[in-house]
Amino acid sequence: MDISSRIPSRDKLLPVYAVIVLMVYSWTILWFYYKLPGWLGFLNVGEVFGIFAYSMTTNFLESLAVLAGITLLSMVLPRKWFSDAFVARGAALAILGLGLMMYIAKQFETKEYYPAELIRWAPAILVAILAFVFLLGRVTLARKGFEVFADRAIIFLYISIPISLLSLITVLIRVIV
Repeated sequence: MDISSRIPSRDKLLPVYAVIVLMVYSWTILWFYYKLPGWLGFLNVGEVFGIFAYSMTTNFLESLAVLAGITLLSMVLPRKWFSDAFVARGAALAILGLGLMMYIAKQFETKEYYPAELIRWAPAILVAILAFVFLLGRVTLARKGFEVFADRAIIFLYISIPISLLSLITVLIRVIV
């Protein structure tokens, strides 16, 4: 069996990528607007746009990395486990996995040390997320719900991709010059 046949089609990748983009970019934009009033006291507009460009470039690369991880998982696992319901399971995995990361980032942003419980419970949490994702793929209503949500999230790609490419070009120009 050819490995390229295991890669989900573009029609399946785009909705999952859109869910990832929705979560990652909205988190960064909320963080950006939270910090913006403080930055305006000591940064000029060019520096603020530079921070925004670096943030969007980072989001673009992070989103692609998360999509690559979900795609790799789909390629490694048997077809019945993941590939047959790639959009629903990929969207659910993105929402739960990124949601957990956001919770961890927010919960422990001011602490000096991450609690040992987090490290101890991490494998169990990951297994629980994967089990929940696979169970969601079996429930028809949940599966359709995630597919519809992921399909509607594609609208965010129309704005995020141009902003990301413009930000990437800006960052590359700033690095070169």
